[in-house]
Amino acid sequence: MTQSAPANPSSAHVPARASAPDSWYHADAVRPFAATQPWRGEGRADVVVIGAGFTGASAALELALAGRDVVLLEAGMVGAGASGRNGGLVCSGWRHDQAWLEARLGPEDARALWRFSEDAKRHLADVTARHGIEADRATGLVYAAHRPALMAALDADAALLQARYDYHPLVRLDREACAAALGTGVYHGGWRDDGAGRIQPLKLLYGLVAAAVQAGARLHEGSRAVAAGPDRIVTVAGGGTIRADQVLLCGDGYLEGVDAPVERRVMPIGSFVVATEPLDPALGILAGTAGAMDTRFVVNYFQRTADGRLVFGGGEKYTPSWPDDIGAFVRRNLSRVFPQLADVRLTHAWGGALGITPTRLPLVRTIRPGVLVAAGWSGQGVLLAPYAGTMLARALLGEAAGLDLLGRLPVPPFPGGRLLRWPLLTAAMSYYALRDKLP
Repeated sequence: MTQSAPANPSSAHVPARASAPDSWYHADAVRPFAATQPWRGEGRADVVVIGAGFTGASAALELALAGRDVVLLEAGMVGAGASGRNGGLVCSGWRHDQAWLEARLGPEDARALWRFSEDAKRHLADVTARHGIEADRATGLVYAAHRPALMAALDADAALLQARYDYHPLVRLDREACAAALGTGVYHGGWRDDGAGRIQPLKLLYGLVAAAVQAGARLHEGSRAVAAGPDRIVTVAGGGTIRADQVLLCGDGYLEGVDAPVERRVMPIGSFVVATEPLDPALGILAGTAGAMDTRFVVNYFQRTADGRLVFGGGEKYTPSWPDDIGAFVRRNLSRVFPQLADVRLTHAWGGALGITPTRLPLVRTIRPGVLVAAGWSGQGVLLAPYAGTMLARALLGEAAGLDLLGRLPVPPFPGGRLLRWPLLTAAMSYYALRDKLP
């Protein structure tokens, strides 16, 4: 991967260096489509898709296959945003467990959301097979309890899924079994979900974008949308406009300035990841599973790559002041989870922004005639975003039923308005991060 990244001032919250192709994913993946030119001048399209991540690429693919003229705009280069920089875990369900969803949304909608997430698994398998996308997918994901009381919560969640949702690819791990599966004894047990797993996310994204381009979508990198007007005219930084029949806002945490109502509900936070050198199998790191995440509010998440590395994510930032040394920032959490790796060589360290909402439920709906949004995946986008992008496209093609459910999800604005929402978010997140440190 030798291409340089186009300038990507897509968010004042995200440092420019966060858009550089410095992740291990970029070193591992081969880009299967040609370099593109930024959008310049005036033009027209049936649909403009803003953001070439999982959501936007999937929407563009579905629309192009249906014969629509699609322009796919990417502020930087494909993979510069969250879809190319995340932890690569394919998690079951949503950001909240089913008991939480039942209590707040009712059992009927909670069950429908579970079906949606299971359909998303089938969609991921189908789309990768249909388009020949090899993304190093593996099953087996452990949810590890960092406190004894949270092991009881995991037990209750598993019991509910088995009893009410007929979901059975779950294996309980006591403390010793969890330590054997993960290669660390710091957790109090966990559950392995063999219906979930991990993937190389950039390979998945490259495959989706390549398929969309092959189907006829017009990809333009280095083309940051700065406005999507009520007349469905998209303005691009550096000069240029596109008039469209329909516009899809799929930039997640990178939509700053594009649409004020969306921005009030979807905010970016910084998340940070490292990759180690290939590890000696004798260390037993993730010997019994493909990946894991723990029960901390600021979650630690990690996967074993196809070449034996540990990709580990841990630590968040809620302001534009990101760490100067991301490797050192993440190593603190890595060393707490895997003390035997305290001095391991880190070959790559990177950061990225993900979009969150106040309820940690995604914002997927029509926001005005001809303009739809799907953003705010809150850490669950690897599974949900590709399927939601496809459903978004199908809604434009006349199959709106799939989006009715997501459109009912409660996603209020962040409190505090534009000026106070950042300090209020930082205070709230810092409180929960402090709770993570309690015994």
